[in-house]
Parts: sequence; structure tokens; C-alpha cells
Amino acid sequence: MTHNILHLSGDNNDQWLLVHQDELILEALLEHGVAIKQACTNGVCGVCLTPLLKGEIDYADRIPRGLNEKEKQNGYFLPCIAKCKTAIRIGPPKVKLR
Repeated sequence: MTHNILHLSGDNNDQWLLVHQDELILEALLEHGVAIKQACTNGVCGVCLTPLLKGEIDYADRIPRGLNEKEKQNGYFLPCIAKCKTAIRIGPPKVKLR
């Protein structure tokens, strides 16, 4: 099964991407040429922090340690360990300094 991702770039270059249900969202973004910062790819550093504007994601058995409570409440997620449960709409990644 595949899901759509609407990537809102913030500079009028919004694009629709297809992601397989078992594919990590970060992998799909990179495969489609979306520039997104990454570091640990394990949900620990928070560098890939991205706003989830619509839809549902799933971390399966992973724990998003790089995401604090305020960021969760504000709708952010970590695409390095997340998969789509539904079609999603995401905003431009947040630059997060550690």
C-alpha cells in the first residue's frame, strides 16, 4: 500500500510524493530530492524535526527521544523513525540546535 505526502516547502515548491506503507518518511523525502537535515536517523537527536499538519504517522516500536512534550503538542514529529498510517501533509522541517 502507498500513501501520499504533501510536502509544503514554504517557498511555493510544494510537491506530492508517494511513500510505501513500510518505508520511513525520511527515506521517501530523501529519495524525492527533498532537502532535510538529518544526523542520527534513530529518533534521538531531533535534527529532522518536522511539522505534521494533517494525517497520521506511526513510530511502531520506536521511541522519539529527540522530541520533547512541547514539540509533540505543537504537532511536530521525527520522520527518521516514522511511517505513514494515512496520507499526510507536512511543513518545512524546523531547524533545531542541540
